[in-house]
Formats: sequence, C-alpha cells, structure tokens
Amino acid sequence: MAKKSNEYQVKQFIDHLDKTLSIENAAIERLTTRIEQTPIQDIKQRLVQHLKETHKQKSRLVQIISILGKKPDNIQANSPQSVAGTSNKIKNTFQTTADYLSYNENFKDGVNSAIPEEIELIKIKQDFIREYDELVAYNTLLHIAEEIPDLSQNDIIKPLKETIQEEESMVYWFQVHAPVLFDTLWPKLINSPIKRSQLFLLKHTGLRVPLIITYADIVGSTKMSMNLSVEDLVFLIRAFTFEISNVVESYGGYVLKYSGDAVISFFPFININDNKHQLSKKSVECAKSVINVIKKEINSILNEKYGYPEILVKIGIDEGENAVIQYGYEKDSPIDVLGYSMNVASKITSLTAPNSISIGENLYNLLDYELQSEFKELPIPSDKWKYINRDTKKSYRIYIQR
Repeated sequence: MAKKSNEYQVKQFIDHLDKTLSIENAAIERLTTRIEQTPIQDIKQRLVQHLKETHKQKSRLVQIISILGKKPDNIQANSPQSVAGTSNKIKNTFQTTADYLSYNENFKDGVNSAIPEEIELIKIKQDFIREYDELVAYNTLLHIAEEIPDLSQNDIIKPLKETIQEEESMVYWFQVHAPVLFDTLWPKLINSPIKRSQLFLLKHTGLRVPLIITYADIVGSTKMSMNLSVEDLVFLIRAFTFEISNVVESYGGYVLKYSGDAVISFFPFININDNKHQLSKKSVECAKSVINVIKKEINSILNEKYGYPEILVKIGIDEGENAVIQYGYEKDSPIDVLGYSMNVASKITSLTAPNSISIGENLYNLLDYELQSEFKELPIPSDKWKYINRDTKKSYRIYIQR
C-alpha cells in the first residue's frame, strides 16, 4: 500500500513538473520579446540575466523528470533566439497589449494612441505578477518533493532550491526597483490623459456642454498620510490614479484632473449621434470596473503580496450641463469644468460607502430598468441637503447601490 501511495505521489509530482515546464517555455518566449521591446536599460539587463536563468531552470526540470523515469511532455518549446542576439535588438515601435485593445478602439480624436510609457508600465506590472507566480509554482514543487520518501536530495531537492533562490532574487529586484521605474515613467504617464482631456475641452471653451461627471475617491487617505512614509504614500496614490485613468479611458471617458486622492473624469454628450442612455450605462459600468481593478489589480499585488495598506474607493456620478472655462487666453492655459452636476458628484461621493457607487437623479433617470434596480434612493433630511432639482423644484434625489 505504501508503495502504491508513493507511486501516486511521484505521478502527481511529475504532473506538476510538466506544468511548470510549460510555464518556463512560455517565460522564454515572453522574456525574449520583452528584451527586444523594453526601452529601459535596467529592465533589459535584468531580463537578459533572467532569460539565462530560465534556460537553466528549464534544463533542471527536464533532468528531474528524466531522473523520475519519464520523458518530459513539454520539452519541445519554440526555439528561443540567442540571448546575445535579442539583447541587441530594440524595436522603435511597440505592440499594444490586450489591455489596450478597447483603449485604442474607443479613441477617435487623433491624440489617443497608447504612449510607450503606458505600455511599458503595464508590462512591468505583468512581469511583477508572473515572477511572483513562478516563485509560488516552484515553492509548491519543493513542498511536494519534500513529502515524497526516498527522493534524491542532490538530484531533485537541491536543483529546486537553486531555482527558488533565483526566482526570489528576481521578485526582490522588482520590489526594490519598481517604484524607481515608476518615477522614471510617471511624468509622461500622468500628462497623457490630462492632455487628451484638455485638447477635447479646448474645442468647447466658453460653452455649456452636457457631461456625466465621475468622482473616484480613496477612502481613508488622511489616515494613510499619517501612517505611511511619504515615499509609500506617493507610490500608492500614483498606482491608484494610473489604474483609474486607464479604466476611464478604456471606456472612452476623459480624465479631467487629479485632486489630492481623487480622480475626476467625464463622459460628454457632444455629437448628435451620442446616445445618452448608452453613455450613462457606460459610465456606471466604468465605475464598476474601477472598483474591480482596485480589488484585483492594485490590492492583489500591493496589499496581498507586498504589505501595502488595502485601498478602498468610493465613486459618485451625476449628469448635467457644465460650463467649460479656460483660465487664460493662451492655448495652453488650464481648462476646467464648472457646474451643478460637478458639485453634486463631489458631494454624493462623500456620502458613498467604501467600494460602492452613488448616482444623482439625472443619471438615474437615464439608466435602463435593469441598472436602476441595482440602486435604491438614499433618504437625506432636507435640512442637510441643499441641492434642488431644477425641473421639479424638489430635493434632488440620490441613489446608492443596493
């Protein structure tokens, strides 16, 4: 019985080895492409080193599977280019990732191409996640191997530990260098969404335009500012604003400005073909995606893996006419939006629960029944709420997620 049990453990171990070998094959292809594409020399040098290590790690896996008496299922990988050859190739253009397919499809104003810095930051984040996942995979292999009696320490356990050390080194490198790399890329990243918004508003200065205004605000940022170092606080706020800006633009919205810990954005009704009902639905779906990204992208990496405080967000949305104001006469003078819905969106954000959405009456009335059913009216005493519906002359209603 013990022999059968041991055979079953070895079989399971080999299955895990084959899966990890597939991961390494994919890593070789990915790293080869990343070395060609990244414009950042520090990243390039580190990835060249990691590609060398990945080839070693693949060889160790193949050797371990052979020692266990089985031919590896996934030994045939696409032939990688030589490390020396790929390290000398730097492409001048970048292939957009899947993350930006909808981003580019939604932009029609001639200033909407994803800039290289945005693509690079997304890929750095993907590198971060994949390296961590590879480390987890090898730790799992080691744990399984140590549970199987009579496995060779030198031929099986030792090579796995060597690989884990290499993976830990790579993860640590990203932990240390990611904030620095972010600082290098940030100036262009933060300017791109604002520039796009300002160019759009420039066409409508001095006019009243119907807009859906969205406020996305971090919960508890004051407490964060008291408990975190300045460096950590800056890193979190930058991660938050970058991710939110990406989501807004992927839905065809515009980032108006960053205000402290808030991202203020808008969806315009300008063209005669703009469907208010569709854009209103899109603004709510965008807000849902923002919350989802905070949970699955930012917190799953920064909170769960690296111990940063968990970020919670509250979102307020309203619709109405707003005046487009340019503060100077020069073309590059800052442009802002002023209006009733802007004030309402700001106010209802403060009344919103963490990781939740609140909407104003105007937007609620533009939603279809299915989306309306996801919200309920928030009762507010009239002496604590000064906003009035201009059509009905009654207190302006606010709706919160159920």
